[in-house]
Amino acid sequence: MKSRYWGIPILVYCLISLLVVSCKDDWNDHYYPELNGKSSLTIYDYIKSRPDLSIFAQMLKQKGYDTLLSKSQTFTVWAPLNSSLATVNLDDTLAVSRIVGNHITQFSIPTASVQKKTLSMLDRKLLTFEVNSNGAFLDVDTIKEADHALANGIVHVMKQYVPYKLNAWEFLTETADLDSVRSNINSLSRRVYDAKSSFNSEGAFVDSVFVDYNPIFTNLCLMKSEDSVYTTIFPTNTAWNNIYGSVYPLFKTLPSSGGVTTQVKQTKLALLQDLYFNGKITASAAKTAMPAIYGDTISNMKDVLSAASLPFNISNGIAYTTNTLNFKPLDTWNKAIKVEAESIAGVDSLKINYGMSASSSLGTIFSTSGKSYLTSIATTASFNSNLSVRFPIPNTLSTKYNIYCVFVPATIIDTTDLKPYKLNFYMTYKDANGKTVKDQKQTVTNNITDPKKITKILVAQNFSFPFCNIVNSKNEAISEPEKVSVFLKVENAASGPQSSSTDRKTYNRTIRIDYVLLEPVQ
Repeated sequence: MKSRYWGIPILVYCLISLLVVSCKDDWNDHYYPELNGKSSLTIYDYIKSRPDLSIFAQMLKQKGYDTLLSKSQTFTVWAPLNSSLATVNLDDTLAVSRIVGNHITQFSIPTASVQKKTLSMLDRKLLTFEVNSNGAFLDVDTIKEADHALANGIVHVMKQYVPYKLNAWEFLTETADLDSVRSNINSLSRRVYDAKSSFNSEGAFVDSVFVDYNPIFTNLCLMKSEDSVYTTIFPTNTAWNNIYGSVYPLFKTLPSSGGVTTQVKQTKLALLQDLYFNGKITASAAKTAMPAIYGDTISNMKDVLSAASLPFNISNGIAYTTNTLNFKPLDTWNKAIKVEAESIAGVDSLKINYGMSASSSLGTIFSTSGKSYLTSIATTASFNSNLSVRFPIPNTLSTKYNIYCVFVPATIIDTTDLKPYKLNFYMTYKDANGKTVKDQKQTVTNNITDPKKITKILVAQNFSFPFCNIVNSKNEAISEPEKVSVFLKVENAASGPQSSSTDRKTYNRTIRIDYVLLEPVQ
């Protein structure tokens, strides 16, 4: 009985053992067709042992990879034949380093485990390893011998080496005649205090931690990142100098706000902020208008790219160089300024005898900007009281503008209310001496609105600001906040002690404002 009891398990055990051994053999045959089991050689010893890989072996030793590839940690190496490396200057240490780092990745990756896979190489470049009916390829280069299974990984032998592709920052750094863009980006770098990292998870102070910060790298374009895809447009030194001279005067800054130092910084940012686009954009595929990463829409993108060089394929996208930065100023550094009246956060404290509310135009016969507008209702019954609202206008440049204010008629609420608005306008700004000019009344050709339609009133024509007033940007980290120094006051002319009894009867006390608009004079 006992012999029968033990015999069956022994038989099963033998069968399982045989199956395991058979599976192991199948596994090795599948993954390593060259050998029934791994070689005892390390990756480096194997490469060194082959005369046709001697140049690559020399490169590995030169860069210290002979030690790394002799350890137990596993790697996969795509080793180029000597014939493909014959023209490489081994005294060029950067070239050697790039070739070596571009052909090694961690872990064992046999061809049998791959159809198409993106791999991160030791130099952090992302290369495609593909196996199909035509063979095995790294990037687009053919693997001559696959799956040499070794003690610490796998070697694939390449007919050609895979050329190292520059990323956007490397392209900018190593391409001739782009010194101005590169140096101006670098000049924006600074060390900033990292409050979060200076305290532990319990809120206790550990140490003052400072990090490198650059608004371009951090907020606009991760040019050094291999897992991002960008289109970049870099002006040559000639293009940069030509355009810088025309943009610099727009950012004339008060001494109290930094003077020339701030003027230079803002000019750099204005020129640098719209050079980056998501994805790969070719001239043939570009739309006429395309958004830059910063958010500005370049309305003549086809013209911009047609004036640029042929596209350079880089590791994280496409790069162009251009001798003419063909952007339209109205798209980029000298845009129109639009202040939505219903955004009353900064307006509420600047009202006089008016209650204000944001109103929606949805469902009405009028289409307003942002589908909303500001309703200003008198909070006093006295006709002798002035009724006005002052709008802060940020980010004006030291240039000329045509200034408009757009009004919504009362008929948006009540079709029987045909009283128009009669208005006065006043500008506050800094004069050429840096002194505040407050509530300077503007001479307006027509200050009465149409009671049946939206009315755009020209408040001031060719109004010149001696200094810029850059308060914020879409990315506040780019420009330090400053106080608003420019305001437009909109006053109900049918109110106050100077108004006539006829005006009080004829014109509305409630006024509805859509937006304020400043259009640069070209």
